[in-house]
Amino acid sequence: MKPSQTGRVTCPHCRHDAEVFVNDSLLSRGVVTTCVSCGHDTFYVQKDFNRSLGLVIVGLGVAASLFFFSRWQPILAMASLASTALVDFVVYFLVRDVTVCYSCHALYRGFGRNPEHEGFDLKKLEKYGGRTPRSIR
Repeated sequence: MKPSQTGRVTCPHCRHDAEVFVNDSLLSRGVVTTCVSCGHDTFYVQKDFNRSLGLVIVGLGVAASLFFFSRWQPILAMASLASTALVDFVVYFLVRDVTVCYSCHALYRGFGRNPEHEGFDLKKLEKYGGRTPRSIR
């Protein structure tokens, strides 16, 4: 699907002027079918959660488990791992999905999920992801 409207916007933070592509699906149905930033039509869906924070949570759970194992307290060690898994489970169901463009890595929050968009696929990234993400000044 080709973009139906193009225009230019200026970032309020860095004052960078950029061209945007907007199609009728985005405006009328609130579903992403074409990237506003680069015009491509291939996307994936992921959880909208900070990966670094997720690694910190898991790291703390593993560290607590190792601490309790070193003190010969295996019940507490397993409890710390179980509580880490429980936090992961709760976060998975509470955090919403975000749509990401394979080409320019633009994020789309707050739009309806397009049933054609699946989870991340490395083959599609190699096919469509030749460009680097836009730099933020």
